[in-house]
Amino acid sequence: MALRLTVRRDAFFGHLRSIARDVPHLVPVVKGNGYGLGRGRLVELIGELLPDVVTIAVGTIHETTDVPGRFAAHVMNPVTDADFASLAAVPENAILTVGSHRDIEILTRRGWKGRVVVKLASSMRRFGVDRDGFGALVDDVGRIGGTVHACSIHPPTAGDDASRLAEIRAWLPLLPERVTLSVSHLSPGALAQLRNDNEHRTIEARLGTALWHGTKDHFALRADVIRTERCRAGETAGYHTTTVPGDGTLVVVGAGSAHGVMPLPNGDSPFHFSRQRLVLVESPYMHSSLAFVATGEPCPTDGNFVDVQRPLTMVQPDVTEWV
Repeated sequence: MALRLTVRRDAFFGHLRSIARDVPHLVPVVKGNGYGLGRGRLVELIGELLPDVVTIAVGTIHETTDVPGRFAAHVMNPVTDADFASLAAVPENAILTVGSHRDIEILTRRGWKGRVVVKLASSMRRFGVDRDGFGALVDDVGRIGGTVHACSIHPPTAGDDASRLAEIRAWLPLLPERVTLSVSHLSPGALAQLRNDNEHRTIEARLGTALWHGTKDHFALRADVIRTERCRAGETAGYHTTTVPGDGTLVVVGAGSAHGVMPLPNGDSPFHFSRQRLVLVESPYMHSSLAFVATGEPCPTDGNFVDVQRPLTMVQPDVTEWV
């Protein structure tokens, strides 16, 4: 019983090398579940395939444990008092993010005097200093003995490159040319345009999904069929003794909520067989799911696989196969 991710090795490695060749000052993002591959595996791939990388971006301070000391670890979310309290020590290669005076106060209480990234506000409205507060926040970094490593902006994925570039350019007059700018969510063309217009500034490109997933043609997500059983209309099955939709076959699939597998946002089943969607009898639970196939429809048998429609950022495969 397993959720299986298959990776087409040569195509995937070629994609990574192509990105590295075309994107100078690349900062790979290694966060969460490691984009379905695991954070540790992504760090290994950076070491093997991306020799020019010097900085890796992670989501939280707790994810720096996967980043070897030879890389700088850009922690993209501000570190809280609770984070500090749970850490034996902050890794020496960590670069912490500040986006408010509260973040500065936390670093002051903890005696932090290392490198920081100043987060700039964007229309994401998640966190980051606004234009009016930027100068004072930079002064505060110096006051506590820290060093500004870069300024970072995180525009939304919605919209187009023109709107994202407009947000970024609105900040540029406030930033000295010597300050590195870290950006994300720009297409290769927009990134090249931004760099061409700012030749004297170092512009880092943080890449996560675009780097690790590309066109997604490199991956296949499948689950084992554990058992099948004939059923008739009016019978019940599952945890909640749900009435089956009609005559057909019950299909037990070896993937469930423990793997991050759940119904699609519209309630549809995430499982497909022979290019047809299987009907869920009830929501996936823990390590298995119960589906239904009507009589006359293509039906998997014990030992077959079904395709799983889920974002790789949200799943935990049992097995990763490199082919």
